[in-house]
Amino acid sequence: MRYSHAVRGIVAAGLVTTGLVTAPAPALAAAVPQGAVPQSEGSAYGLTASGPVSVPPVPAVSSTTETVRKSLLREESTDLVKASALDVSASAARARSTVAKAAVPAADLMADAVTAKCHGGRGGAHLARAVIAGKRLDASPPPNTTIPVDVEGLGRTSLTLNKQERMADGRLAVTAMELRLPLPGKPATVRIASATCGKPSGPAERPSDAPAPTPVEHDLPVTG
Repeated sequence: MRYSHAVRGIVAAGLVTTGLVTAPAPALAAAVPQGAVPQSEGSAYGLTASGPVSVPPVPAVSSTTETVRKSLLREESTDLVKASALDVSASAARARSTVAKAAVPAADLMADAVTAKCHGGRGGAHLARAVIAGKRLDASPPPNTTIPVDVEGLGRTSLTLNKQERMADGRLAVTAMELRLPLPGKPATVRIASATCGKPSGPAERPSDAPAPTPVEHDLPVTG
């Protein structure tokens, strides 16, 4: 694979899109007033990118009550990441994000569908026909599965599947795919399908008391 042309296109696109606001994670709940009872909140977004090319979370929703849904027919504002039929939903107790026909051409990463879900502070991810450099990825990867990837023309990078982490407010965030790309000048990070849920921690609670799952690493060299 040759990526020199793709990389030039990505960097050039970044010069056009640098005016966009970068927001690599869904909006968090506002600070809980002292003495108030924290409310459960769910939030989700389809994809986001940071680095030379910045794409804010699209589409994005959050709710502390009834279910809120949002869909986007297609996302192709940059050459870095493309997707179609992005669908997200969130309520007080749960959140879900599904992205169809996701692709990151520079890493030869594509999937028919990528889904992240979170319910009651627990979550998971599912990948449908997902491949990187022609190699099939696990449809139901364990939490925090990290795959080292060598991409010709770009260097060493990593792909994390079913990334699960505790937010500062104690809620659980699940991201189906997180790909880091060592682009010239500044690395890029692409996140596809993310869902967050749970009850924010009160003043006496500590989010760190809920440890994140131990990463599972696999070697998957990718060459042209």
